[in-house]
Amino acid sequence: MDENLKKFKLIRNVIVIIFIIIILSSIRLQIAEGNKYKRLSEKNRIRMRYISAPRGKIFDRHGYEISNTRPGFYVSVIQSIIDKKTLTEVSRILNLDEQTISERMSKERNAYMPVKIVHDISYEQLALLEENMDELSGIEVGVESMRNYPYGELLCHILGYVGEITDDELKNDDTYSIGDYSGKMGLEIYYEKDLRGADGIEYIEVDARGKEVGRITEKRPIPVTHGMDLYTTISLALTESVAVYLKDYEKAACVCLNPQNGEVLVLYSKPGFDPNRFIHGLQPEEWQRLYNAPDAPMYNRAIMSCYPCGSTYKPFVALAALDAHMITPEKTFERCQGEYRLGRRTFKCWKEHGKLALTNAIVHSCDIYFYQLGRFIGIDTLTDRARKIGVGEITGIDILHEKPGLLPDRTWFERRYGKYWTEGHIFNLSIGQGDLLVTPLQLACMYTVFVNNGKIPTPHLIKRDKISYRETNISTDAIQLVRNALFGVVARGTGTLAR
Repeated sequence: MDENLKKFKLIRNVIVIIFIIIILSSIRLQIAEGNKYKRLSEKNRIRMRYISAPRGKIFDRHGYEISNTRPGFYVSVIQSIIDKKTLTEVSRILNLDEQTISERMSKERNAYMPVKIVHDISYEQLALLEENMDELSGIEVGVESMRNYPYGELLCHILGYVGEITDDELKNDDTYSIGDYSGKMGLEIYYEKDLRGADGIEYIEVDARGKEVGRITEKRPIPVTHGMDLYTTISLALTESVAVYLKDYEKAACVCLNPQNGEVLVLYSKPGFDPNRFIHGLQPEEWQRLYNAPDAPMYNRAIMSCYPCGSTYKPFVALAALDAHMITPEKTFERCQGEYRLGRRTFKCWKEHGKLALTNAIVHSCDIYFYQLGRFIGIDTLTDRARKIGVGEITGIDILHEKPGLLPDRTWFERRYGKYWTEGHIFNLSIGQGDLLVTPLQLACMYTVFVNNGKIPTPHLIKRDKISYRETNISTDAIQLVRNALFGVVARGTGTLAR
């Protein structure tokens, strides 16, 4: 009897323990981790469909669309549903390697999330997919907005281009998804946050095979937020005229801006590239061929190429001397006889000018006069005033990769040539030659100092209400004197062809 009672109690205790475990497990599943398993079950039943936000359009100053969007068809796959047969068939239709598709899928950790594998498929590919859709498990075809550049190479360095998001960008910004596009250059990257907008989301109910049943009514869809349109200061017509004018040159750059407010009307660089090529994604060998091309088509010469600015620098040497009160407009030096001796070296002038005062030295661009003027005022005065007008610094234009150029000062010369550098370096600097380097945009901005009585506006490509200026604090009397001389350059001097 006692033995039976012991067995009964043992069985009873085991049953009680089992029920306690079941009850505790139920509590854990239903209460403690209920939300977790609810989310997992909904992942099987509910699929989020992202609706791509159209990027904002970009307009020229007169309202012409210079960058817009067009519809394109994309294909996405769902890892948890796609099978080997479907993978093989889709790779055949899309002319994609199976390994490439698998690699793209593996980047998405959520196996229930659709992953875009290709953009902008042809109508023939679309028809083949739709024809076989009942047999293709885990495949979705949708419509998205594709970037379009109507004027191809003409505005490529201003607009830049868009391309698929990279792995590094995905790591740094979780608001992007695999297969999204982002700006890579020009205005497209500088104003990326404004242009991209925000994708919308629809919640779709699917069955066990992943086929769509219908929309989920209890979940409110998230509407698409369109990207913001940008209105530039660029003149399309003027840029086209510049391109025609420069058509016979293999490499060239041109900058036109409004000197009062810094609005850039033309920022043209040649050669260029067609930004539409990047929409489908370049193969690595295509990218390397374009990036390493001898004529550097992706190089924006208007803001990145640095050149000796030559005689266009002479008015700033005169400005430095006048602002420092070291000369008057009547100042003369040794007469110009076509050459000037400094030690064992002979410095040339482009013609024999005779005896000149400052104004006529500017009007007729006399090298001999400015050799002596630079030597007279010295390297420190030269570079101090040049730094005030932005030489050797970026202008601050709203586009990336601008170069600062080079303003060689006393410290730079000593570091480069040793402490025994000669006055010959000052001679070269005084006529805009030698080591001095500026970009075309810098030079255009420098000349605005004569229009705004000492203020230099920050150049910009997007229209804005508030304009910022660099205050140079250069004497207005000095500016007026040089400005009058510059009128003489065009009226009767070396610039008469520009009149």
